[in-house]
Amino acid sequence: MSWLDTLEDIRKKDFSKVPVAQRDKAARDVVNMASYGCAVVAVSPIPFSDAVLSLPMQTGMVMTVGHVYGRKVTQADAKSLILELGTVAGAGMLARQGIKALLPVVGALLTVPAAFAMNWAIGRVAMEYFKNPGMPKEQLRKVFELARDEGSKLFSMERFNAFRKSKAAAVKPEGVAEPDEKPKAKKTVGKAKKPVPKKLSKIEKIITKDFDAKLGKHPEVRKAVAGVIHLDITGDDGGQWTADLTRSKDFISEGLEGDPRLTVRCSAADFGDLLKGRKDAQMAVLAGDLELEPMDLDLVGKLAPLFS
Repeated sequence: MSWLDTLEDIRKKDFSKVPVAQRDKAARDVVNMASYGCAVVAVSPIPFSDAVLSLPMQTGMVMTVGHVYGRKVTQADAKSLILELGTVAGAGMLARQGIKALLPVVGALLTVPAAFAMNWAIGRVAMEYFKNPGMPKEQLRKVFELARDEGSKLFSMERFNAFRKSKAAAVKPEGVAEPDEKPKAKKTVGKAKKPVPKKLSKIEKIITKDFDAKLGKHPEVRKAVAGVIHLDITGDDGGQWTADLTRSKDFISEGLEGDPRLTVRCSAADFGDLLKGRKDAQMAVLAGDLELEPMDLDLVGKLAPLFS
């Protein structure tokens, strides 16, 4: 179930006998959920795309907040209210889009906290609008300004990543455990055989051969990072590797060693597609297929030549 489906379920509940304090909490939870949803959309590198994609999310948010406070709001009414509030938020929105136009790769990620704060402010204004019908626009404007600052402080990149991962987890089968042990090899009797060289899996070849080779071809990346990167690869034939960019060659070693400047988490299939340019890194972040810890935008930008 998506979070938009959750909003629809909330609109089916009866809040007529719920105390005001509980209504306020329910409304804040709705606004928080929608704000992280709009923050995910903000990762899109296309200018003004989040303004278009966020509208149905904000519409659902406003309709749900209205329902919590006993106000029936149609989609048309919700959109009208959002557009009215958008006149207050317009300058901030245009500023975010300007960043995207100038920095198409990492600029979108810079707008994520701003998108959260902007939607939080709109949601908080909607709460006051429904709680106090007839509140003057000037007072609503003040609520918006205070709420935007509040949203900036509330945003958490950890929660943002958890929100994206929760969407991805919803499509994974549950109750299927990974095998803990591999089948033991049968014992043989007789003359000892020469050890057979280990056959590398597809992802091992990609990391130890292809990724190692790319690191060798980009000394500017190694110089810029000048540290260790941990690769935590999941899925079939997944594993953990360390890329030590302080070396002059043989950068990859198995296992996690040292204190990393960056940890990269994704599936084996996604890592291969990213390295070969078949998958866009930004879209992978948006979909929750690629997780970077910490989300150091400056460092991420320096790694771009490895995935082009």
